Amino acid sequence: MPDAALARLQHVRGVGRWTAKYVLLRGLGRVHIFPGDDVGARNNLQKWLGLTEPLDYDGVARTLKRWQRFGGLIYFHLLLGRLAEAGCFQAKSSDPALSISP
Repeated sequence: MPDAALARLQHVRGVGRWTAKYVLLRGLGRVHIFPGDDVGARNNLQKWLGLTEPLDYDGVARTLKRWQRFGGLIYFHLLLGRLAEAGCFQAKSSDPALSISP
């Protein structure tokens, strides 16, 4: 999906596709963007979905096509899940429905 803001950000020296997408997601709230160049996120997505083949940038786009509008939310879900696994925080609720792990 062409995005003028993405292209404009990438014209800034030192800003590549990953940085530009991350700025759009975090800074501008574009929750449809999943930074597919993030290798950790790709690995987390692969694990979460139980995929056997590693994902590349295009593989992430194909995999998330049906959930495209929510790519950034999936990205944050996976990130929070990994942080919880690492013990960086604990959920305050004991309700398993509120669990963030896959």
